[in-house]
Amino acid sequence: MKRILLLILLITLWLALPAIHNTNVILCGLSDAGMNAKMQNRLSELITGFNKAYAAKNELNVSSASISPVAAKSLNEMWQGKSFLCPETELILNVLKRSDGNYEVRNIPILYETKSKSVLDDEIVIVFDASGIIQGVLIALEREKYTQMFADAYTLQDRKLREIILNFLENFRTAYNRKDISYLDQVFSDDALIIVGRVLSSQQKLPDQLNKPVLKTGDDKNVEYVKLKKSQYIGNLRSLFAKNRFVKVEFAGFKIQQHHSKPNFYGVQLFQKWSSSSYSDEGYLFLLIDLRDEDKPIIWVRTWQPGEFTKPGDAFDLADFTLN
Repeated sequence: MKRILLLILLITLWLALPAIHNTNVILCGLSDAGMNAKMQNRLSELITGFNKAYAAKNELNVSSASISPVAAKSLNEMWQGKSFLCPETELILNVLKRSDGNYEVRNIPILYETKSKSVLDDEIVIVFDASGIIQGVLIALEREKYTQMFADAYTLQDRKLREIILNFLENFRTAYNRKDISYLDQVFSDDALIIVGRVLSSQQKLPDQLNKPVLKTGDDKNVEYVKLKKSQYIGNLRSLFAKNRFVKVEFAGFKIQQHHSKPNFYGVQLFQKWSSSSYSDEGYLFLLIDLRDEDKPIIWVRTWQPGEFTKPGDAFDLADFTLN
């Protein structure tokens, strides 16, 4: 009997080990050995901190000397929504120099506290400034699509703008996951056009204020398009965030289109997966992004259509909107 109890204890301890381990990071791609060592140490300390806090079910405690106050606040908001750990004991990663002078380290895997069909694993991106201070912890976009986005760039300027868009999308996605209503309020224009598609039965009246054709779902239902003001959308989000312990947004397949006559305007079409404590859905998301101020991208159009009843060719894209 004692042997059985001892065996159970050992198995229990063994199962707990992955959440307690240190994660050692080895960085490649920097010629400055001193900066490389500083970033390695800070990243190893940060990720190991995830593992220890996760195992102990504690609040996340990060060194104020290695991370900016803004980044620390954002990271803690992510942690409050759903804690996570890195399953690896060693990571060999590349440091990428960005056009804004910062550095980023990608492909850091994380596992969330709860595994379910609606809560999947992710990768995160760590952004450092030129002095080696962590300026951002973001949830990464799909790796294959991220690479393809740069392969499709036509010029160096186009590549630079795509880098800004991708960084913006990772910030945008992460803001939902950490329920950062202030950030989302800032990135939408006050005059933004926000369209939400919802399924109606055939008995309900459809609005006629949009030129988009009525979509038939094949089961006696239609998709109604509802226009919202920014204040309505942000108010709805604020209420939703308050009611849900966690929100997790994923962006799957996506494409970027540059406007033919206004090169600082881009249309981004994505497939969004939304999950939260009380609700989940999937659908096509379209964003019209204004990059005239590259430091402050602004969303002028946001549309969402239910994936179950929307064919890819029927999803909104840049051709559906006229820019004056």
